[in-house]
Amino acid sequence: MKRMFALAAVGLLFVPVQFSRADDDVATIVDKAIKAHGLEGKQKTAGIRGRNKGMVHIGGMDLEFTQEATAALKGKFKELLELEVMGQKVTITTVFNGKEGWLKVNDMAIPVTEEILSELKEQAHAMQLSQGFMLKDKSLKLSLIGETKVNEKPAIGVKVEKEGKKPIDFYFDKATGLVAKTQRRVRDMQTGQEANEERIITEYQDVDGRKIAKKVEVKRDGKPYVEVEVKEIKLLDQIDDSEFAEPK
Repeated sequence: MKRMFALAAVGLLFVPVQFSRADDDVATIVDKAIKAHGLEGKQKTAGIRGRNKGMVHIGGMDLEFTQEATAALKGKFKELLELEVMGQKVTITTVFNGKEGWLKVNDMAIPVTEEILSELKEQAHAMQLSQGFMLKDKSLKLSLIGETKVNEKPAIGVKVEKEGKKPIDFYFDKATGLVAKTQRRVRDMQTGQEANEERIITEYQDVDGRKIAKKVEVKRDGKPYVEVEVKEIKLLDQIDDSEFAEPK
């Protein structure tokens, strides 16, 4: 199975978002989100580790999976995905150390093409934004998208752009200030085609005084792709770089 599932769900576990350059309206939205998520005045963690369970919809199949993932604030991540396909157990390991990436399906290494590596870098960029890692990055360009509804509730959108990266849209619940959805273009590793991916947070949980996603729905081009529930999650004070070494 050469399809890459990297961060199908974990990418939204690291909200809220913080930005350094914004007009007054955007700044107000972001400040509200920071307070809503419980990050105001708190130091950033080194990263996060989680264990998740969910369902992925591919090739006309609905496949249950479990996922163990670790992500560092520095834009590194490791994921172990386990599922069963037509009676065969499949383990997919994805690692990105900030520069290089590796994929393994069971014991077979999958060549990481430039196309795949580019997508891993985009995923790392999205995670950094979601963790607030780019707080001091003055190269970010922010603009209001406007109002819409997410989960039948009013939300306000903010587009985040950085040179050399695909833009990411963040939608904040107008009442609570919590991130309700993110949206960006992704490359489907099965078809090679780009798709519009929405990650919708349907439930939050309290973790060490912070609001972190508990349930997430992922859609691609409007169709269900992944539903996931966070079963365990831990904020990490430090992460050794050895965790993101090439898998053996």
